[in-house]
Amino acid sequence: MARLERRKALSAVLSGVLAALAMPGFGAGPLVFVALVPLFFALSGKRRFLYGILFGATFMALDFRWILTLYRFSPLVVPGLVLLVLYLSLFFGVASLVIRQSRTRPFQLLLVAPVAITLLEVVRAQGPLGTGFSSLYHALYRTPSLIQIASVLGPWAITALIVLVNAAVFLAIRQRRLTYLIAAGAAVGLLAAFSLVPVAPARADPIRVAVVSSNVKQEEKLDGRNLRDLTERYIDLGRLAVAGNPDLVVFPESILPAFILDDDELLERLSALAATGKTRVLFGTGVYRDREIYNTVALLSSSGDLLGTYEMVRPVPFGEYVPGRRIWEAIGLGRLVDSFLPVDLTPGEAFAPLDGIGTPICFESTFPDPARRLVENGAQILAIVTNDAWFVGSSELEAHFAAAVFRAVETRRFVVQAANSGVSGLVDPKGRILAATKREEVLHGTVYARTDRALYARWGDLPLLLLLGAGGLAFIAIRVRREKRNGE
Repeated sequence: MARLERRKALSAVLSGVLAALAMPGFGAGPLVFVALVPLFFALSGKRRFLYGILFGATFMALDFRWILTLYRFSPLVVPGLVLLVLYLSLFFGVASLVIRQSRTRPFQLLLVAPVAITLLEVVRAQGPLGTGFSSLYHALYRTPSLIQIASVLGPWAITALIVLVNAAVFLAIRQRRLTYLIAAGAAVGLLAAFSLVPVAPARADPIRVAVVSSNVKQEEKLDGRNLRDLTERYIDLGRLAVAGNPDLVVFPESILPAFILDDDELLERLSALAATGKTRVLFGTGVYRDREIYNTVALLSSSGDLLGTYEMVRPVPFGEYVPGRRIWEAIGLGRLVDSFLPVDLTPGEAFAPLDGIGTPICFESTFPDPARRLVENGAQILAIVTNDAWFVGSSELEAHFAAAVFRAVETRRFVVQAANSGVSGLVDPKGRILAATKREEVLHGTVYARTDRALYARWGDLPLLLLLGAGGLAFIAIRVRREKRNGE
């Protein structure tokens, strides 16, 4: 018996490894359709909660390995990563308990597994500790033909069908029945069927875009002594951008170690760039106002005037602010927290587009809601600005750009991403990558403003949650009916 339980534990670990290999970074995307099969075998054991934890810990530790690149700034990232992995693993433990209750009846497994695992992805993306990384649907970001359902039911509908395929493959092996393989194929076919839904052609004039991709080290970027050199570096990139006669130039997040909007000289140089090139210029900067600091995107008109600013609504927990800072202080850990992050950024108040441009900043682009809300408020294109130099050379770069692909499909908007030491690129409304680079250069491309709204942009996650809720209620009804029958 002990040997059998060890095998089941190893199966759960193997499942976590396969799931991680399917994610951006490793990039073995098709593995996601069988990655959970060993986990389902493991859940026939007595320690099913433990096996769910083992799966989650393996998956999350491997997929969040890029956090360790922050060790060069603080050794606290090691215990921080351990705590994060343990926290996220709890969701898989709970889901495994629910799934185990349905394994005695194949139909119930096909019903419950997608509901449980999809809901855990939705829930762990919420709140101050929420994360949009490491969702199963990310594995398919390079397969546009299988992700179009996101425009109707959102990205987590992709996760639900991925889990359904895994459950069907497991049952095909367990029951030795071809019927379940056919069901797995039908689920993949359903994903593919949504690629046949036509996308209305753009009716607006083309917008020529120049995306500035830079490779400034984070250590260099944080040092105010480098301001002059970095200013010249970005102005030179800006000149390359305007040489292509664009309608819009997009710089990355927080390009200089300065509050640009409060520095007349710096702002004048960027305004002159816009006026000379007769183009709008979008750039990231910090803003200091009323003793508070905001992570901000600013847009200059083609004459160099400031058209407006957008302030990041959802800053990075433990990166840009510390959730529950007062609680940490109350239990005597204030100094430790201050040594890690002495000042919290203040969140913005609204998802407000700038002259028709929605501008999710960095971490915000990993969640569906900010982009959807920006489109709801009038964004006709999306321009993501980010600084990934914190995680230079890691799998985070691919994972972050993968999120941009899904934001394009969900909203049916062209997406441009300008990154420092990350992946910069252009994505069309069907999630096709038009251009991408990690080098320091300027990407030129054409996008189109769109005013139509996909069903997901209108309704958000409500339809999917209703479907998942209906599935959960159906499972409960089946269980109750069976217990009554057994009681009789």
